[in-house]
Amino acid sequence: MRSAGGTSAPLSLRDAAACAAATLVAYVGVVHEVVGATLYPQGPGEFGGPVLWHATGLAGIAAGLSLVLGAMRLLRVPVRALAAAVGIVGGAIFAAEAIRNGGFHLFAFTLVVAGGFLALPAPRPNGA
Repeated sequence: MRSAGGTSAPLSLRDAAACAAATLVAYVGVVHEVVGATLYPQGPGEFGGPVLWHATGLAGIAAGLSLVLGAMRLLRVPVRALAAAVGIVGGAIFAAEAIRNGGFHLFAFTLVVAGGFLALPAPRPNGA
């Protein structure tokens, strides 16, 4: 196994899963940028225009990459706080889509799940 952040400790299964969850956050940002306006043509208008639409997608990519670096301990990032914010934003978008359009926003739901996983504290080993 490989270590992260110059430490001698290998990445745990939890760290690997956290990295995967963080990658999903970045991926949602990429999807938002590439096909978001095609899937949700009303999206840029609901976000206040194309500038805010693209700023949201780019912020998602930046947040995801920051979370990846934090999960791998390559950069000091407040992973739990950032992940909680991502999950809350995802939850708000998910709820707005459900209430306004009666739809299921898969990508916003992905942010809720990934952000929730990253925001939860790691379980303690037995006996700790």
